[in-house]
Amino acid sequence: MGVTVLRAVSSDEAEDVVSRIFLPNQVRALEPGPVNMSLVAMRVGATTVGQLAYGRHLRLLTDEATHLHVNTPVSGSVVSRAGGSEPLTTTNRSAAVFAPGAPAEIEWSADAAQLCVMVPHSTLQDELEALVDREVKEPFRLPFHMSLDTSQGRVWRSMVNLLSEELSTRGRMLSHPAAERQVERTLIDALLLGHVQSHTEALDRSASPVLPSTIARAVELLNDHPEEAWSTTTLARAVHVSLRSLQNGFIRHLGKPPMTYLRELRLTRIRQDLEEASVMTTTVESVAYAWGMVHMGRFAAAYRQAFGELPSQTLKRLPA
Repeated sequence: MGVTVLRAVSSDEAEDVVSRIFLPNQVRALEPGPVNMSLVAMRVGATTVGQLAYGRHLRLLTDEATHLHVNTPVSGSVVSRAGGSEPLTTTNRSAAVFAPGAPAEIEWSADAAQLCVMVPHSTLQDELEALVDREVKEPFRLPFHMSLDTSQGRVWRSMVNLLSEELSTRGRMLSHPAAERQVERTLIDALLLGHVQSHTEALDRSASPVLPSTIARAVELLNDHPEEAWSTTTLARAVHVSLRSLQNGFIRHLGKPPMTYLRELRLTRIRQDLEEASVMTTTVESVAYAWGMVHMGRFAAAYRQAFGELPSQTLKRLPA
């Protein structure tokens, strides 16, 4: 994942930039003078995120959207219409959610900047099906307006703040693919669980308890293959339950989420290998990588917290 910084000083250039990153559009100036457009964008998995400002009072007309778009102002005010909707005014306390299938008309104040998120419909669909543990054929129902003053809205606001920070630091935290996938999943879950109104009953049912036998099967899979790139979603699919049911079942029966269980399991296996290895022929990194640990700094800290010593100290100690 890389961060792209783009600028434009004419309407034609601004249209080209936004077309390349998001969707085809037309810019209509509402005051004299050139635009001063800036766009800082990055990919988070299949999702596109960008902080966009034009520096002029103008109207943006977009083609019909093929993906889901969520625009959250971080400054200024914006008036949006989607298809034939009534105008919606948003500030930093609200967001506009543009469902696929309609064009948009968006009026930007001169001081407006927005955190724009574009999620492919297929990505949204896959995550919803993972949450409810069934194929979803019904269309999404997404209210145009999202308040950021509700408990669900505050979760979205926290994700917007995180992404804005990542853009300003050029994607430092999300440089690792595992962190990137986790942030994308959290972002989409915040949208699905807090804003989608068409599948709330199925989402609520997905949180029902699972049988201990299902948790036992999940534990068996993790113990047999702890080196694999497990996520809560892939594990839930492997044992044929929803993500929420798996999460709740692990906490209920084991007292910890599945990924915490997996991390502790990997640490134990690594310690066993280090205790039996020779410092002359083995490195800590090679053992950690073999068991699926990819971030050496976090791994070393977790290892020390679990066993009271660094992994290098375990390796240097002579086998009993």
